[in-house]
Amino acid sequence: MAAAKKTAAARQAQSPAKAGEPEIEVEERSADGSQGMRHVKEYVVREPSGLGDKDGPEHEANKAGVTQEAIQRGLHPRGDVRLDGVEDHHDGLSRVYQYSVTVVPSAVDDQPGETTTPRKVIEGED
Repeated sequence: MAAAKKTAAARQAQSPAKAGEPEIEVEERSADGSQGMRHVKEYVVREPSGLGDKDGPEHEANKAGVTQEAIQRGLHPRGDVRLDGVEDHHDGLSRVYQYSVTVVPSAVDDQPGETTTPRKVIEGED
C-alpha cells in the first residue's frame, strides 16, 4: 500500500524522478512511449523512403531527431540511439520506424556533460 501511495504521489509531482520514480517521468515525457529508462520515438515514413529495415547510416538523421526530442522533453539521452524495429503502417502505404535511447530525467542528472546531443550523433561521438 505504501508503494502505491508513493507512485501516486510521484505521478502528481512535477518531477517524479525527484520523488524516486525516474521511470514514471520518462514514461510521462515520452510521447511515443517508453521502455523503462528508454525514450521511444516513432517515425511514420511513406515508402519507398530509402530507409532499410536494418540499422545503417541512412538512419542518422532520425537518430539525431530522437536525441533532440528527448532533450526538448526534459530528458538527457545517454549512449547510442538504436533502431528497435520496423513495421508496416495501418495505411498500407507507409512504414513505422521505432527508435529508442536510454535517458536520464534532467531534474536528477548529476552528469549533464555526458548527454548525447544531436551533434554527437551526427558526428559519431558516442
